[in-house]
Amino acid sequence: MTVPGYPGPDEGRGVAARLVYDLSVATVSEEEFNELIAIMRDGPTANPLTPEAQWRRDYHKAMFNRRLVGVQPDLFGGKPVTHMHKAAPGPVIDWKPEPVEEKLARIALDCNATFGIGRPGLSEDDKTALIRSAANWLRVGQRVRIAGSSVSYDGRFERRVGRRGVVWRLCSPVFADHLYVYLDPIGAERVEKTPMVELRDVEPIDEALLVPVPFPT
Repeated sequence: MTVPGYPGPDEGRGVAARLVYDLSVATVSEEEFNELIAIMRDGPTANPLTPEAQWRRDYHKAMFNRRLVGVQPDLFGGKPVTHMHKAAPGPVIDWKPEPVEEKLARIALDCNATFGIGRPGLSEDDKTALIRSAANWLRVGQRVRIAGSSVSYDGRFERRVGRRGVVWRLCSPVFADHLYVYLDPIGAERVEKTPMVELRDVEPIDEALLVPVPFPT
């Protein structure tokens, strides 16, 4: 595979076939020259995808194709229009913004709590116990449901409650109690959403995957 805008192998082969190493004008070694000729002939080689990265690419493509109706070309040379099926509506959330009076009374006691009530963080022992309890299902490709959320000032976290998705990526040991979830689209959503959520807000569900996981789980 070549990078965008790079001359293809057919064009590169034609140029490379006419080039020979000439020591009198060369500014690089013959070994480096041969490497450059190989790139012109075959195109730059990209690092192969890991099994998890390949699965993510296939899953996203399958999710897109499942909702795709078709592509309508523009008769006057404009951008084509992509038509998509609407997905099922999302869960109904009764979230409401905090009343101004209550917020003013709350921040009068704690000026650092302006942007939300928040919730207590987990202790290190609680995090360790939480991660250990999820060891039998916490893996890339596991179907999950968001069952809780932290408090947000605009309700974006609360609106995820009840949505389903798939474990997309695990976090580093620093954030081992978090994970990324590829959410199933709802309504007219077109752009994929992969928020990072807390492990305590996620529960596994037994549903078939759109694309089977090809690597050991």
